[in-house]
Amino acid sequence: MACYLDNEISIKKIIINALKGFEGLTTQNVNLIIENSNLNRVKLYNELEKIVTFFQNKKIDSEKLEIILDVKENNDFSLLKDAALKGDKLKTNKLLSDTIVDTESNIFYLNSINQRLNKLLEVKKNTNDLEKIIDEIKPPIFWKDKPDFIAQAKKWNKDKIKLILNKTYKLEIQIKSNSIIDKNILMKKLIIDLCNTANTL
Repeated sequence: MACYLDNEISIKKIIINALKGFEGLTTQNVNLIIENSNLNRVKLYNELEKIVTFFQNKKIDSEKLEIILDVKENNDFSLLKDAALKGDKLKTNKLLSDTIVDTESNIFYLNSINQRLNKLLEVKKNTNDLEKIIDEIKPPIFWKDKPDFIAQAKKWNKDKIKLILNKTYKLEIQIKSNSIIDKNILMKKLIIDLCNTANTL
């Protein structure tokens, strides 16, 4: 029990340090992050990266935090994103019809795609052994994500990554500035573009 408590205390310190200066970091929100990370530090760093990216205004909204940490929804979208980035057309099409794309989470989805593209860009800047670079990358790639990440890295080059990053940037502006457009259709179109671009030479 002492070991468990010590681990929880260290995890709590990491969260408080990483989110220093953020409004709305209540005890309840800290506990939610601890519970969601399951005291796994690699998972914790991934969750903290998501939170920092999503709450760029440094104001944590408890309801939105729950959406971000919603494992079911995030796992579903992650599967869709990973299939598209690997250029797996069959799986992407199936997941596009099965996955509920929540309008409220569109900016989170975009951030999730951008994070992965930026990680791939980081890897592509280096011509050394791919697996060695991935092992050294910070924050680390979660071990479960490694096979997908390697498959994606083989499909993408710097030009393709920059092309899609430019599209996600324009789409984010569109989503934030136009309340009439159907954001879900635009998000699904982006996923199809991701899949098609992954398969171009």
